[in-house]
Amino acid sequence: MTRKSSSCSVFIPVFLTAFLFLPTPSLAAKEKIFAQALAEQTLAKHPEISGIELAVRSSTGCLTVAASDPKDIGEKCDKDELEPMRTGKPSVEKEKDGFDVTLAIHDRTGEVIGTVGMDFKAKPGQQRSSVIEAAEKIRQELEAEIPSLPRLLEPVD
Repeated sequence: MTRKSSSCSVFIPVFLTAFLFLPTPSLAAKEKIFAQALAEQTLAKHPEISGIELAVRSSTGCLTVAASDPKDIGEKCDKDELEPMRTGKPSVEKEKDGFDVTLAIHDRTGEVIGTVGMDFKAKPGQQRSSVIEAAEKIRQELEAEIPSLPRLLEPVD
């Protein structure tokens, strides 16, 4: 006689499954996700930035899911990502080679789903306020392409 298990099966949405496995370099390298395609597209469109990262949060934590530097994919979020998600205010660091700006990103319903971090190349006379303004415009472009967190994590060809 066979017995059916009395335990309930747990439904794990596809995006959460993808999120849980992204830190594994072999999986991340095999399948490009929409977030990575969006990061690459944004970097190509904006020569004023030298690097970009997209991080997302879920009930299991916060991780970088796309980046111009592949070794950053799968990294846990740090204060630079967590504070903009919590406060809505940008994290801005002046560095010797420019500015590093991290902003919260929202889905189409306005919910904060993660962050975008951008490294702006140094320019003579560059001011913090103008870099934040440029970062906010890029964020608006990104958000127009992001209907939801699950879409960010979908595989693309």
